[in-house]
Amino acid sequence: MILRKLNRPGKHASKDIHQSCINSGIDVAYRTVQKDLEDLRDDPTIFGMDLGIQEDKHEKKWYTDGLPKEIFKFIELEDEEIDALLFYAKTINQYKEYPFFDKISEAIRKVIDGSNIPKERRSLFDSEKYLRTERHQRIKGIELIAQILNCIHKKILLEIEHQKFEGDVIKTYKIKPLLLKEDKHFWYVIGECVDKKALRTLALDRINSLKETDMTFDEISFDPDDHFVHSFGITVTEDSPIEIVIKFDPHQANYVKALPIHSTQDIIEESDEGILVKFKIKPSYEFYSKILSYGAGATIVSPNSIREEIISKTQEALRGYNSVS
Repeated sequence: MILRKLNRPGKHASKDIHQSCINSGIDVAYRTVQKDLEDLRDDPTIFGMDLGIQEDKHEKKWYTDGLPKEIFKFIELEDEEIDALLFYAKTINQYKEYPFFDKISEAIRKVIDGSNIPKERRSLFDSEKYLRTERHQRIKGIELIAQILNCIHKKILLEIEHQKFEGDVIKTYKIKPLLLKEDKHFWYVIGECVDKKALRTLALDRINSLKETDMTFDEISFDPDDHFVHSFGITVTEDSPIEIVIKFDPHQANYVKALPIHSTQDIIEESDEGILVKFKIKPSYEFYSKILSYGAGATIVSPNSIREEIISKTQEALRGYNSVS
């Protein structure tokens, strides 16, 4: 910490250097800091080199013309960086059930222990009283994330045995993995099938086996933002996107305005009766589920085909309730 302070431009008083140590959680006496400064100036064997530390006796301040980066063991963080690290450490807590979470925690702990974070702020990293996120439950397949990520990086062809929820049909795919994506706490790998040259999305929780082949593949042009721009959730159909207009009542309008439900959301009309919102999407199971979840708070205005589909699904749900005696 003394060297960090000295490496900053200008000259520094002993009391300022001592205060920097205290602020960093190092409980050291002022006289000890003075003695350390003298040793660093006079004894080049401490770091195996003359660090060029000098004392301006007239101003009673210490300075240097610059120190080698390799001698530093501490990571010096600004207050804003400490806040950012704290926020990250807390938000990553949502993945506590993931197999590699311990490694993430260990990495964060190394940064904390090797930095200038004061003692009182270090305690915030271990407390769960002040910031808590949603917890992701441990789901089958998340143990494959690290392996698949490595294969994406090294462009290793994968052979995946996959089973859908519907039925017992098991298929084997050879894919060139391109992206790992999370959607509603489930994880998916998106890759190009070797046989059809088409993109395939496979849910990790439905993978029965995953094998790394001894084959690699060349770089594939794939833009995730472009691929999912009109999708609603993880499903990307071959259909062309269509414009859908939905009316939200005043209550739901507040939430939709505060947290847009899709990147193409465009409010085209607003009144005391609510808002009209236009989307350009590819309708999918996720889309219909989302709209139905609003109940009477959302009404499809156009096109009629989507409106009729929502009416049909609502009537089907009503029949299910009516059938319960």
